[in-house]
Amino acid sequence: MIYEFALEPELVARWHDRKEHLFFDEKFGIRPRRIVSAYPKNWKKLVWAAFRRGLSSDDQNAQMRMTELIQHLWQNCVRRPSTFSETTIWLERAEKEHAERPFRAIVATTNPREQQFVIKADRLIENGHSLWNIPDTPSTPRTAEQIAQALSAGIMLCRHAILVDPYFDPNKLRFRKTLKSILATCEKNVCGLERLAIELHTSIDRFFQGWDQGVSRNPAEEKRVYEKFVTDCKNKLPALMDPGINLKVVIWKQKSNGEKLHNRYLLTNTFGFMFGTGSDEANNQNSEETDDIVLLEEAQHLTRYKQYTGNPSAFDLVGQPFVVCKNSS
Repeated sequence: MIYEFALEPELVARWHDRKEHLFFDEKFGIRPRRIVSAYPKNWKKLVWAAFRRGLSSDDQNAQMRMTELIQHLWQNCVRRPSTFSETTIWLERAEKEHAERPFRAIVATTNPREQQFVIKADRLIENGHSLWNIPDTPSTPRTAEQIAQALSAGIMLCRHAILVDPYFDPNKLRFRKTLKSILATCEKNVCGLERLAIELHTSIDRFFQGWDQGVSRNPAEEKRVYEKFVTDCKNKLPALMDPGINLKVVIWKQKSNGEKLHNRYLLTNTFGFMFGTGSDEANNQNSEETDDIVLLEEAQHLTRYKQYTGNPSAFDLVGQPFVVCKNSS
């Protein structure tokens, strides 16, 4: 769904010239599904250093265009850590990084070693390139492995991930299997994090009949339902996780006249996905069910992400969030 491209600083430094940038204009971001990899950590500084070596370094208009361009590319970029610091030539360094943690492709001014994953910019403009083309997104079979695979790029490229399913049931295997497969993808994260911050957000509204018609619920009964749900999570979820993975669980209820807790999402700090049916796999193992897991537009993503992470949030918290890990009891 999302594809990460490493951009050579020397190439980007030329894009203050509208003719040089024309082909690449609006080719990166959420909608085109090409995300810039800010590699290494000082990628922005490398772009500016390359710009200052050029003939337009003193041109204020060129400086302004460069500033706007870098800000745009930086907005949704993947911020990888610095690796292979002993290699001083950017392209060689990026090729080594690709060997360890692959990009979709590297876009550069040259390709001296004729690497298949390096796209030479001028040839791309003239003839295109298979790695530059973004595949259509097919419907996803409702199996744990296929759902996790569809979401893997989002988890691989983020620093914070929230799985939202107001109907998550820790006692049902079809929910646990999908969650386990999703958590397993955390190990592939390329952002250099010691531990990816991953959360499960759910709700207890579904346990109360008439809640969506304004029927009030008994506080004691709400407390009982909440405590049982917490116990079920702590009993069932630790077995799904590898050591070192901590899952924060947050339980919500709808505010009076507030947003409804219904849609299922994977929301990250960079982009978000919505499930058409649910985060659980099909109940029938022989089912041919599929789901449409859709990449959210940027404005949609920001709205939903803030609803679950903002202060105040769009929902009322039930109890305190808690952490489940391999050693939970």
